[in-house]
Amino acid sequence: MDVLVIVIAALGIVYVLMAVKMVRQGFQYTIERFGKFTAVAHPGLTLIFPFIDRVGRKVNMMEQ
Repeated sequence: MDVLVIVIAALGIVYVLMAVKMVRQGFQYTIERFGKFTAVAHPGLTLIFPFIDRVGRKVNMMEQ
């Protein structure tokens, strides 16, 4: 029983870590759901649904 609780807790922690994305200053990330563009993530913390959403491109918005 204790092993099952540890495994479920570990899977929960991995899921949360995959759901939180940190967008760096000067960048914008495109968020894709099943390969189709859905939103733009601006600098800061962003929450996504792992296994459904993913970061498509990391666009550099800094002036060269």
